[in-house]
Parts: sequence; structure tokens; C-alpha cells
Amino acid sequence: MRDIFNLVAIDPGNNVGIAIYTLSSVDLAIQNIETLTVVLNTQTNGLIDLGMERNLILEEVCSRLSIMYTPNVVAMETAFLNSRFPKAVMQLSQYTSTVERTFYKHNNFIKLYRYPPKYIKKYIGAGGNADKNDMTTAIANIRELSGKIDFNRVTEHEVDALAVGYITIAHLRKYPHELFCYS
Repeated sequence: MRDIFNLVAIDPGNNVGIAIYTLSSVDLAIQNIETLTVVLNTQTNGLIDLGMERNLILEEVCSRLSIMYTPNVVAMETAFLNSRFPKAVMQLSQYTSTVERTFYKHNNFIKLYRYPPKYIKKYIGAGGNADKNDMTTAIANIRELSGKIDFNRVTEHEVDALAVGYITIAHLRKYPHELFCYS
């Protein structure tokens, strides 16, 4: 049995927030956290649609994460309908599908967790209508995270990925048997 395992948390979008949590297999204590933001905006070559090109880049990013970290768990924010940008839900749905498919392709026993944005914000303690500053403050106030992250250096997308990962850890601590169940 490995003493540790990795959980990859993703905030999908044109700017992808990623948090990689290394957890103890024994008590799910956080051993390490890494974060990064990947910008999917690209110069299209005109041969394929820009949305498709972004999905191909996202697929490559997820493949590399899967190979580098061999995560047992992947968690992400789900697509949602924003009334100000109603077409964005289509692109977000494609991104979430790309993430799921790519990680599953590398490990068909991977545990996938999906959370709606309002649930994430509420669970973290920022409130369902929290903005980016509220989210950063709420995450920074979680003692278990505050010593492992320099909150002056993370992007808003990384903050969202940190939140997704943290609520997944809380869920797994409550239901650890899910790590051993095969779907």
C-alpha cells in the first residue's frame, strides 16, 4: 500500500485552475499542495475551430497531469449557466467532458467528483454568491491550507481549484470507503 496518493482538483474554463493535493493514505492529511493556472487562449491556425483547439490543449494538460501525478481522485467544478454569458455553458461542458474522458482514459478506476459552483462557495464558507476576493479570504482562513499555500501568489482560478479539492477531501474524510469502491 502506498503511504500517499494524489488528488487533482480542476476549475475548468479558458483559464484552468489546478490544485494537486498529496494526501496521506492513512488519515487523508494534506502532505503537500501544488497549484498552477493554464491559459487555453491560443492562436488558432484557422484549420480547426478555436474551441476545439482549446479542448485539445486541455486534453494534453490533463494527460500530463495524469502521467506526472497518477491521481486516484479528480474533482472539478461543473458547468453552470451564467445568465450574462449563456453560451459559456456549452464550452464549459466541453471542458468538463474533456477532463473526465482524459483522466478516465489513463485510469479507468479513477474516482471523479463534480460540484456546482454555489455548493463549493457555500461549503468553503464564502456564501453562495461569493466573488473571487471572498473565495480567497475563505480559503486562506482554512488553517489546514494556510500554512501550505502562499495566497499572494495564487490566481483566482487556483483558489477555485483549491476549494474544489478541499471539499473533496472533506467528503472523503466523511466517506473514506468511496476510495475503495469500484464503479
